[in-house]
Amino acid sequence: MLLRRPGQLVSSAQILTEVWGPGFAERSNYLRFHLARLRRKLEDYPARPRHLLTEPGMGYRYQP
Repeated sequence: MLLRRPGQLVSSAQILTEVWGPGFAERSNYLRFHLARLRRKLEDYPARPRHLLTEPGMGYRYQP
C-alpha cells in the first residue's frame, strides 16, 4: 500500500483497514510490529530509516 503511494502520508487507520479489515483500524500495535520487521529486512540502518518513515501521530510514508 505504501509503495503504491510514494512520498504520500498514509494514516495508520487506512493501512490497518485496507490490510487487515475494518475491525483492526484501532490496532496500531500490529502496524508498529510489522513495520519494524520490514525495516530490519529492508533498511540499511533500521534505527534510522530512510524509506519506511513514521510520522508520529499521523501515519507512515514510503520515501523511495
